[in-house]
Amino acid sequence: MSTRAEQKQATRARILDAATALLAERGYSALTTVAVQRSARISRGALLHHFPTLRDLSQALVANLVAMNEVATQAAATRIGESADPIERALASLYESMSQPPAQAEFELWSAARTDPDLAAALRIAERAAGRDLHRVIDALFGPQIAAHPRYPAVRDLSVAMLRGLAASRALQSSEKADRAALAQWADIIRTLLTPETTSEGAVAHARIAIPTKP
Repeated sequence: MSTRAEQKQATRARILDAATALLAERGYSALTTVAVQRSARISRGALLHHFPTLRDLSQALVANLVAMNEVATQAAATRIGESADPIERALASLYESMSQPPAQAEFELWSAARTDPDLAAALRIAERAAGRDLHRVIDALFGPQIAAHPRYPAVRDLSVAMLRGLAASRALQSSEKADRAALAQWADIIRTLLTPETTSEGAVAHARIAIPTKP
C-alpha cells in the first residue's frame, strides 16, 4: 500500500473513531459534521472527501462498529477461557461486548433512526451486511455442535434480542444481579432446547461465569 493510500486510510479511521466516541459519549444529537471534523482534527475538505453527507458517515459507521464489536466479543471470550461452559461463555461474551462504547454507539444510531427516515434507510442497507457478520461471530462462540441444531437459528436470534435489551437498560440499573439471573436462566433454557441430554446440574464440569460489573 502506498504512503498516500495509507494516509487516506488513517484519516478515514480517525473520522470513524471520532464519530464513534461522539455517539457513545454524547448521543446522536452530537453527531454533526462540524463536531466530527473538530474531534478528528481534520479539515472540512478531508471530511467531505471521505463522507460527503452525514448519511454516508452513519452508514459507514455501522460496518466500523460491527468490526469493533467483534474485537470486543473475542477479547471477552478469550478472557473467560475455553474451560467455561460454552453456552454461558457465548452469552457472557456477547453481553460484555454489547455494554462497550461501540455497541452503545450503534444503539444510539438505531434510536435516532426511529424518527429519521433518511437515517433509517441508510441503516437498513448497512445492517443487512452487519447481521451476517454478527451471525458468524455468534456461531463461532456457540461452536459447531450447538450451531448445527435445527432450533439454533431461532435461539441465536432470541439471544441477540434479549442481550440487546439487557445492554440497553443497563444504565438504569444499580447492579447486575437481575442480568446475571436472566442470563443464567436463558443459558439453562438453551441447554434444554439444544442439548437436552445436558441439564444445568450436568454442566458442573464447566466453570460458571460471572457477569462483568459496571465500569
